[in-house]
Amino acid sequence: MQAAFNQIGNMGQAVLVQMNEQAQNLIQAISSSCLDILGQQDGIFIKQKFELFEALTGFETPNVYKVYAADDQGKKKKQKALFKCKEKSSTCARLCLPGNARPFEMKISNYGCKDFQPALAKQFMKDDKRVVFKFKREYQCTCLCFNRPRLEVLYVENDENKKLGTIVNPWYFCNIGCHVLDIHDNLRYIVEASCCQTYFWCSCPCNSCNKVEFVIKVPNGDVVAHLMKKGKDCCKNMIGDADNFSLIFPKGASKEDKALLLAVTLMMDYMYFEDKSGAQASVGPG
Repeated sequence: MQAAFNQIGNMGQAVLVQMNEQAQNLIQAISSSCLDILGQQDGIFIKQKFELFEALTGFETPNVYKVYAADDQGKKKKQKALFKCKEKSSTCARLCLPGNARPFEMKISNYGCKDFQPALAKQFMKDDKRVVFKFKREYQCTCLCFNRPRLEVLYVENDENKKLGTIVNPWYFCNIGCHVLDIHDNLRYIVEASCCQTYFWCSCPCNSCNKVEFVIKVPNGDVVAHLMKKGKDCCKNMIGDADNFSLIFPKGASKEDKALLLAVTLMMDYMYFEDKSGAQASVGPG
């Protein structure tokens, strides 16, 4: 009888080990496929969650975004979200520091992306295991061109963080923008916009006045793609700071480049559009 119990126990352990191995393989496959899925897109549409509680009370809550596939014109495709981006930061930082100085860690996960997530994986994967990218920003005391804000872009594979590059916010006298650096700190793209746009001078909450167009340039100055900030609707533009972004990827961009451009879009939101008075944004630090 004891031998039979031992045999059943050994079989149970073998099944658990096999299930754990299957779960680990699925986690690795999903992590890899998410970067590949991003690399297959012509563009992405980033939709920030509108927080009614924050709009009514002024109490700053963590930002949440959903990333959708878009066509080569930047228009959102009618399908489920590819990724979910959620800010991790302290309440003290959100209440005491403006968005352009706030330290945070943005976790980008495939949580809820049912089109790309095998059903079996959902049974084993914890929320932390669904994370495929991490964007980390430390607090930096900056003045003019000294000690400019930086965002580190990490790709999560096999529970290890692999650096893809860095987003740097240089000092601009008039325009606004960020620089995209690769893993070796070489300049890949310059993303910038002119301040001579209606958004920066008009407090009207209408959608046409809430658009800001960025150009994406390579180091030699050639424009290779565009990024557009859009508002929600008049009511939400008036009382909240949630925005939408339409990003067209440059032709021939690698999947790593596209991950960096996703990161620079979120960095732009924190640097220039997180803190508003009505529909007018502040124009960054320094």
